[in-house]
Amino acid sequence: MNAPASSGARIVVARHIVTMYAELPRAEALAVSNGRIAAIGDLAEVQAAMAPGTPVEELDGVVLPGLIDAHLHLQRAGLKALDYLGADDGVDRYIDAMRESFDDDGPEHPPFADRVRALVRVQPLLHALGITGVVDPAVTIDEMRGYQETHRRGLLTMRTLAMPFLDLGTAAFPDVDAVIAHLDGTGVSTGFGDAMLRLGPIKVYADGEALKGQALLQEPWNASGYRGLQRLSDEDYERLVLWCAEHGWGVGTHAVGAAAVDLVARAAERAGDAVVPLRFQAIHAYLETTPEIMRRAAAAGVIASLQPSIIWHNGAGLRRAIGDRAESANPVRGWLDAGATVAFGSDGPFFAFDPRHLLWQAVTRRVAGEAEPLSLREAITIHEALAAYTTGAAYAAMAEHERGALRPGFRADWALWSHDPLETAVDDLRQLTVLRTDVGGRTVYTRET
Repeated sequence: MNAPASSGARIVVARHIVTMYAELPRAEALAVSNGRIAAIGDLAEVQAAMAPGTPVEELDGVVLPGLIDAHLHLQRAGLKALDYLGADDGVDRYIDAMRESFDDDGPEHPPFADRVRALVRVQPLLHALGITGVVDPAVTIDEMRGYQETHRRGLLTMRTLAMPFLDLGTAAFPDVDAVIAHLDGTGVSTGFGDAMLRLGPIKVYADGEALKGQALLQEPWNASGYRGLQRLSDEDYERLVLWCAEHGWGVGTHAVGAAAVDLVARAAERAGDAVVPLRFQAIHAYLETTPEIMRRAAAAGVIASLQPSIIWHNGAGLRRAIGDRAESANPVRGWLDAGATVAFGSDGPFFAFDPRHLLWQAVTRRVAGEAEPLSLREAITIHEALAAYTTGAAYAAMAEHERGALRPGFRADWALWSHDPLETAVDDLRQLTVLRTDVGGRTVYTRET
């Protein structure tokens, strides 16, 4: 990894800057001071806001806010990088290696030292894709220790919201009461931490995987009447949600099918005012979720944490399993129209995690192995897709007041792209290149020429 550059005050000038800030969508220059954006606008305005003689750095490219992957298993991604990459392998080889090792979940009980090594190895690979932050959606106790130690050593360059995962049904956490007792004894809750490492909502499962026929649907999967797998009873799930809401814990729920998302919506409606500040999430939420369910979940404040990668991989299999019922899978347009905050993630490294590919997928609705896209009624624009990776994901990461856009006072997390995704032909999105990435005004990745 490149040594971080100085974080001293400077002015950055680019071909143009995409701010994702509605009051100033485009800019010419931005000033960085003390890790934050001190000014942004045209060059003369920015220079006038800074001390005379502030260095000016001219860049050949387009500056975008740092992307935030709202559903990426960062530490596990790093452990797989240790297993599959050589010392000199970069992001292109990493992408290929993760696709080739799709069925390998990585080591289950790695040595603790490997957890730190894994994070140090994988961070620059993801910075090379313009990613400056992640929400890790299922952090075990051992993984949390790994994050904490990496942060303590000053080696964490990826801003991370860690969602604690207490695996219900195991010997350690046999039931909801055991989970509640553990959370009650920690003395912390959602939001604890700092700008680099923060606790998010807990992660729970309402149903299973769609390709295994486990998504909990309102209509039967087939003539047998089977509607899917319910991992938690209605009573237990709602009891856990209400306890969490009362005690400062958000809840992110793996809910693939419509009936599971409906359960999330009902519990969130009961949880009331706690849902928004604690960032309750419906995770995946992509199979036969009706407009009414989406509207109710959105009205209750539930974030739609969606992954274009999953439908890219699973689309063909769903068509074989349920035919035309698969066409509306991953209803991003539906969630946006319902008024939900949509946060894009990848479920990497187990699914495709290259944001260029996933921006393209969300716009085209193409799926692997199929000549025809899924129904374009659920397609979105490239601007909406980019917003889901920036402003929407920042909201899911509890950072909407300081990340996801480039505006005065926000953290100087940005990436230099070869071209502007918003002005690129859709089929060329996957060929764009990230040239440099900064986190808090410090350069954490530079593309070698």
